[in-house]
Amino acid sequence: MEILSFQEYTQPQHKEWIVFIHGAGGSSKTFGRQIAAFRSHFNLLLPDLRDHGNSKELTKPEDDELSFRMVAHDVLTLMHEKGIERAHFIGISMGSIVIRIIEDIAPEVVSSVIIGGGVMKLNRRTHLLFKTGVFLSSFIPYHKLYQLVAWILMPYRNHKVARRLFVREAAQIKSEAFKVWLGLVADLKKNLDNYFNKPFKSPMLMIMGSQDFNFLDESIDYWKKFPFTNLDILPKCGHVCNIEQADEFNQRSLNFLLKLSK
Repeated sequence: MEILSFQEYTQPQHKEWIVFIHGAGGSSKTFGRQIAAFRSHFNLLLPDLRDHGNSKELTKPEDDELSFRMVAHDVLTLMHEKGIERAHFIGISMGSIVIRIIEDIAPEVVSSVIIGGGVMKLNRRTHLLFKTGVFLSSFIPYHKLYQLVAWILMPYRNHKVARRLFVREAAQIKSEAFKVWLGLVADLKKNLDNYFNKPFKSPMLMIMGSQDFNFLDESIDYWKKFPFTNLDILPKCGHVCNIEQADEFNQRSLNFLLKLSK
């Protein structure tokens, strides 16, 4: 297969890698506020997932039905091509699901996991939102539908920058691919319910915003179930916390990673 488009930052003195996994509708550009902070300590790989960013033409009509497992294999293939045997993973929103599947497929490549705005489980309200989105996608232009979903997930004034960035990046996705990805998310509930009852195999930190009303409660429930995981909640912060409170997200993530690297 053709490998994903990506950004890469390396320095010869760095031995460890971080692989950044963006959310559905995003791209590697959604980690723009992380690059300077993290490249001082690690080599960085920032792929655009298939159908996103500059990886627009990867899904062909003759391909098997798209799945999150296929998306995870894309990332593993890219890592293999780059000679990266093991890495820390940082994922935002739906990127947390891709990382969970990567760890399921190939746990030996995962040194640790940091999840921002993680999707640990779909509650009834959020599941209904995505199912409704699939239905409306036949009647509403996809960019308008994404704006609506983004506003529901990030409704406050302090969420505006993150909301704009994701809407801008999502506008580059072809409408057919958008419908497929929306369907993937809507059909995730069963798999997420299964993962919710399993701990991560690697050291793991969840960073959530206190205003992430669609996903925070489930992250807290997961932390209570597996208290050896780490949970940080950022006050007055929404879903995409790596953008909205980038400095705080970066510092807490680096503190976690640098302790592991000692």
